[in-house]
Amino acid sequence: MKTLLLCTVLGLALANCPAEDLKTLDGESYKDIGDVKAMPDGLIFSYNAGSSRIKVPFNRLPDDIKQKYNYDPFEEGLFLARQNNKVDLKKDMAFWLDDLEAAKQKAKAEKKMIGFVVVWDNFFGKPAKTMGQGSPDALAQYYTTFHNALVLVFVSHERDAERVPPAGKRGLSGLKAGKFSPKMAVVTGDCSQYVCIVPYGEGTSTGYEREVIFKQKIAVIKKFASSPPKSQVTESKSIESGN
Repeated sequence: MKTLLLCTVLGLALANCPAEDLKTLDGESYKDIGDVKAMPDGLIFSYNAGSSRIKVPFNRLPDDIKQKYNYDPFEEGLFLARQNNKVDLKKDMAFWLDDLEAAKQKAKAEKKMIGFVVVWDNFFGKPAKTMGQGSPDALAQYYTTFHNALVLVFVSHERDAERVPPAGKRGLSGLKAGKFSPKMAVVTGDCSQYVCIVPYGEGTSTGYEREVIFKQKIAVIKKFASSPPKSQVTESKSIESGN
């Protein structure tokens, strides 16, 4: 009898709970959502009282929903890169050094760091696979992994190497940068402090080997973001040893 009464009470409570609705940034509405599963790149859920099920990527969802489901753009990037999809490499995929002020404004508005990615002109205009071997494939992996988490700025190896702000140049000219491109120096959004260098690795590296490096550097970036150093001197002692 007690069990029956408890079930009845729970049933009435659930029936009286207001259904949760969700509206995407592009205006799509989903009624009575439930059975939500968070993936690195989006949410899978049922809607219309369970009659339908769909996956909506995080780039279509508002910030409060992202926060509720612990969205992490770095984890999203790693997850998407691991799919090894084809990426058409285009020069307008990121800012260029000539557009640095616009990149800094975007970084400030979105509270992001900047990643200076060294590229050669011949990387572009061809399809690449994120987990493949070779520089175009590596650029596809850099872009897919980091473009939602950072504001990316392409640096032409042929024309712009000497024009990079000092904080970025510090990383790109250091021994840890390696001799292969693409490679990326991460700095604060105002370009005042160096955070870390994300090297390509060895010339024979595949995406799976680069992913190991990326994960290590993401940990450095997150550590810096959670407790930024008070000065460049402090940063060089506390961060450089781990980058």
